[in-house]
Amino acid sequence: MSVFMLFKEKSLIKKLISSKKIIIKGSDYTVKQHIVWYQHKAGYSYDKWVLIDGRGNDDYRLFINVKESVIGFARIFFHEFKEPMPKELRYKDNNYILTCDEFCTAIKVEGDEVYKKDSAEIWWDYISKTNKNEGLSLGRNWETWEREDLKTNFLSIEDIQIIG
Repeated sequence: MSVFMLFKEKSLIKKLISSKKIIIKGSDYTVKQHIVWYQHKAGYSYDKWVLIDGRGNDDYRLFINVKESVIGFARIFFHEFKEPMPKELRYKDNNYILTCDEFCTAIKVEGDEVYKKDSAEIWWDYISKTNKNEGLSLGRNWETWEREDLKTNFLSIEDIQIIG
């Protein structure tokens, strides 16, 4: 990763504070919450935001992993999966390959409460075999076992504009 991209990603993270308006690929969103998740297996953290669309739907997530230079935009969906997680799975005529599994803890939380500090989640991340800009994150809250599955599109930093 270039030093310039690292600077741009860190700068974007600083600007994305709660109640900011942003545009992602032409659609407007409001930031509801910012969470810093610590990944215990990987040994580093990443930033995630809960976003609200113009109809008040807060099923959207934006994440930036500076260490891996990854930006993703996701929407909650439901996938009926059974554990143990398979190395490959099929969803809507697409095949996905397991890339990692992770146990995460929320170490910092800002904004309206969706996630709580010290809450924990377990995730299984998949990437599309045919479209490397598409992925799935299948997850559970560690305490409640509540599900949150995310369909992700990977972005470039140019896909995001801060407007407020």
